[in-house]
Amino acid sequence: ISLFSAYASLVYVTPILGGWLADRLLGNRTAVIAGALLMTLGHVVLGVESTSAWSLYVALAIIICGYGLFKSNISCLLGELYAHDDPRRDGGFSLLYAAGNVGSIAAPIACGLAAQWYGWHIGFALAGIGMFIGLMIFLSGSRHFRHTRGVDKPALRAVKFVLPTWGWLLVMLCLAPVFFTLLLQNNWSGYLLAIVCLFAAQMVARIMIKAPEHRRALWQIVLLMLAGTLFWVLAQQGGSSISLFIDHFVNRRLLNWDVPTALFQSVNAVAVMAAGVVLAWLMRPEGSVRSVLRVWLKFAFGLLLMGGGFMLLALNARHGAADGQASMGMMVAGLAMMGFAELFIDPVAMAQITRLNMPGVTGVLTGIYMLATGAVANWLAGVVAQQTTESQISDTAIAAYQHFFSQMGEWTLGCVVVMVVIAFAAACS
Repeated sequence: ISLFSAYASLVYVTPILGGWLADRLLGNRTAVIAGALLMTLGHVVLGVESTSAWSLYVALAIIICGYGLFKSNISCLLGELYAHDDPRRDGGFSLLYAAGNVGSIAAPIACGLAAQWYGWHIGFALAGIGMFIGLMIFLSGSRHFRHTRGVDKPALRAVKFVLPTWGWLLVMLCLAPVFFTLLLQNNWSGYLLAIVCLFAAQMVARIMIKAPEHRRALWQIVLLMLAGTLFWVLAQQGGSSISLFIDHFVNRRLLNWDVPTALFQSVNAVAVMAAGVVLAWLMRPEGSVRSVLRVWLKFAFGLLLMGGGFMLLALNARHGAADGQASMGMMVAGLAMMGFAELFIDPVAMAQITRLNMPGVTGVLTGIYMLATGAVANWLAGVVAQQTTESQISDTAIAAYQHFFSQMGEWTLGCVVVMVVIAFAAACS
């Protein structure tokens, strides 16, 4: 558990480093390619059957390096495909988000079955093969990204040297021992997260000081980061308090089969995948609606769906209090609402950050957003989930879940009101 905690913390920290390198040295396209190659290499190392724990640490360190380069810069690269005022930008990010959820559904099934039938090393190797195929698909469409190459970006023109992709692979591999050490000394992860958060706040402050003409837009992005963190504190309950509720109190019997609790985790991914394509087409802004108002109203609608999902779970818990058997159908409906809500949060925030059009900071801001909505939100979600530590099947326990879900829904709906007020205040000013 401590190793997983350290790995999760480092995975969310490194996109800031990857964004900084892409903004100043690599360019987004090179960063994406190098990151994908490193993640493929890391999974190949995991796929090598070994009894030594050292190979596990080495592989995870390489994957962390690759993830830092890939995760934030794939969003920045997509943002470069659109002009500043292109109305298709939000829809493009919705498509990217939906495509990512296709992988989150297919990968656990394919790799999990391979691990079950042939061993974990085959499952990890299959993940590496999948990543390499994805990279080949990306490279086959390189003609669409010619105008986004890093050497053409204004922030890179003053750089005295530009390494090829293989050179940056070697540079990042030289950083792998640092992450290897942090994984071994995994009790450092909490302190590292606190230090990085302070460093990120200092970076945002410096950007505001150096670019006063963008200060208003930067404050909006900071507020979006806070709102996104709140959203993911709620969304991460799916892996903790909501999963416990499903395991103990939901009637999971379907025909002659007990639906595994873990399978419910895929409901929101299916909802995102199903709705993402349609929403990408619908997310075409009307000329009469101001951009700043539109962004905040989308965030408010996402939180409204999240709050509605929690209220539906609370209603389900109330109905199940009589016999301790809550409805599986209502559970799926609530989780689907929460999954649909994601399409109004991260894609909108990513589109807004890339719309800022400030040379040399887009990757860093994207990495900071991922730090806030990933590592910080996960930590806060764990604190919130401690309110539902009761695991015994009893009337008291299910009542506690009902109260918890109602409380989360009420707080979220209250935040929706605040967000709508902020939206109209920002639009009017």
